[in-house]
Amino acid sequence: MQHARQRLCGNCLSAVTGLYCAHCGQKQKSAVRHVGQLTGEFLNDVLNLDAKLLRTLKPLLFKPGFLSLEYFAERRARYVSPLKLYFLLSLVAFFLIQRSVDVATGDQAPIRVEGRADESNITIGNFNGRPWHAKTNPVRLSWLPDAGNDLINERLSRLEDTVKRRDWTQLLHAGLAATPQALLVLLPFFALLLKLAYWFKHRLFMEHLIVALHNHAFLMLAITALTVLSAMSSWTTGLAGWRAATGLLGAVLMVWIPLYFLLVLKRVYRQGWPATCWKFGVIGFSYLLLAAFGVALNLVIGLLML
Repeated sequence: MQHARQRLCGNCLSAVTGLYCAHCGQKQKSAVRHVGQLTGEFLNDVLNLDAKLLRTLKPLLFKPGFLSLEYFAERRARYVSPLKLYFLLSLVAFFLIQRSVDVATGDQAPIRVEGRADESNITIGNFNGRPWHAKTNPVRLSWLPDAGNDLINERLSRLEDTVKRRDWTQLLHAGLAATPQALLVLLPFFALLLKLAYWFKHRLFMEHLIVALHNHAFLMLAITALTVLSAMSSWTTGLAGWRAATGLLGAVLMVWIPLYFLLVLKRVYRQGWPATCWKFGVIGFSYLLLAAFGVALNLVIGLLML
């Protein structure tokens, strides 16, 4: 009886033949164990993640389309999942960009442009045919309650004050903060472009979304590499040869980015070069337009949140 009881899942009482219950998925090891055992399992999970990440980054950077094809072939366990990979690389990329901006501006004095222009003539837009003003000509939207209109005008006042002080550091930080959200929103639109371009391939939308996630993860990895190369170049101002080497690597990476996306389309969707190049141009142009609109919209929202 004791042996039979041990082979039943404690959560759903289903028969268990392995480490996990096949019915509810609960792990059969007790969560109440010695601290040493829990620490060992935690370190094992971290080391496995590191190994899996290293196993993922190499083909992501050097083998266009490889990870997407592996995912479609049901060989997924050995690599980091596309969504987790994109979020991880996105966090690293924009953290490094933010730090590089902070280092460039000294982390202390904001970037300001001195000028003799009359600051009273600086306006951030018109409303009702006249320059906006928080007191004399505020924004009033009929479909918003008074609290909403007051919040908009308060944010516009802060933005106007930042522009008048010409504190470009704050504006730059707002733009950087808006970019990750814009790219995240653009992911399904990029997948939709792939779906439309390869409509007759009869692939599911989720397949195109996996390709989009891997492409964006590669873009985040490339941005990270470019940021690191730029920092390394600035650290070695006295070594002309090293600066030339980092500049050459950066130029090669800039050429590799569009070539990578072209090879992804060729290897994943398996069409001839003329059709692939034509679709690459259409998708690339459409995506750049969407990206510009998305970043601009998120930038406006970010500026209003100053």
